[in-house]
Amino acid sequence: MATTPAGPAGFVLRWREPATRAVSRLIPGDVLWYVDTDDPVFALTFDDGPGPESTPRLLEVLARHGAKATFFLVGERVEAYPHLVASITAAGHELANHLMRDERSALIPDPQFRRDLARTTELLSPYGPIRWFRPGSGVFTPRMLRSAAEQNLQAVLGTLVAANRGLPSDERIAKSLLPGVRPGSILVLHEGGPERQGVVETTDELLSALSLQAVTVSDLVARS
Repeated sequence: MATTPAGPAGFVLRWREPATRAVSRLIPGDVLWYVDTDDPVFALTFDDGPGPESTPRLLEVLARHGAKATFFLVGERVEAYPHLVASITAAGHELANHLMRDERSALIPDPQFRRDLARTTELLSPYGPIRWFRPGSGVFTPRMLRSAAEQNLQAVLGTLVAANRGLPSDERIAKSLLPGVRPGSILVLHEGGPERQGVVETTDELLSALSLQAVTVSDLVARS
């Protein structure tokens, strides 16, 4: 789920990157918002997949640009589209936990949150190690972080966030994001449903314009 949609003129997202870095230093908790690095790289992440309308085309775009990404997948969709999950890992991308359903994680009772987090990791683990999770809506609580830590998962949010919605304004998302992407940024985009198909064009436009290399979250952290 999106935490901040792209603004109509782009100026909101243009200033979100430095503001997020500053605010994140004041927020307690083991949460990854960005990485301090001088390497010309940023982490590209996708929430809410996989989806047959977007995932295969995203993988084609990423391969064409030599880019890598971390896919924060929803458990229900992992169960529905295991072949797409296999395609993501076969292409060398990273998987991460976005819980079982596309919903606000902060509203889920703690016992259910723990079960959903564990179940999603269980579904993903056959494809490779899972070390990251992202709460639905990007809102977390201390008890969520404690529960995740007990399951050896760390929360990852991001410095720039946008969601395609199948509207004309989608065409301006990439242009709005570009000025804010810098070394160490974590960019959050959204795929999954038919209304999110525009994320393919957004990703292509971003990767065509950026001089930075897109990498996985784990690769970005390794460069800190």
